[in-house]
Amino acid sequence: MPITGINHINIEVTAEQLPKVKAFYDDVLGLKPGFRSASKRDGAWLYAQNQPVIHLSVTEDPMNESDKIHFNHVAFACNGLTQLKRDLDLNNIQYSLEQRSLADKEMTQIFFFDPVGIKIELNFVGETLS
Repeated sequence: MPITGINHINIEVTAEQLPKVKAFYDDVLGLKPGFRSASKRDGAWLYAQNQPVIHLSVTEDPMNESDKIHFNHVAFACNGLTQLKRDLDLNNIQYSLEQRSLADKEMTQIFFFDPVGIKIELNFVGETLS
């Protein structure tokens, strides 16, 4: 059974955190809430175009700090570097930028954290800031 890609990322949040986290991924990254089948727990599916990529699950038993050690970040392939940087600035989100040289093109990476502390990496292959 070969792995063909990432299906989705699951992020556990409290009921209180859900609206803020959902708004963050919509307002900053453009991931839109979409269809979610019936479940015992509240939550949301966030979509990149027609693909569900983040599953927000509500828990009233949040993980403790030691449970989070092995999850470092989630990375997305993106385009529209200039607009995304503008959106981060408008939302007063602190971030860092890195330039990478790939075999045949340049890549810009942006790193920042979501409202519950998950590190986000955005990769813009072939895009650089002037």
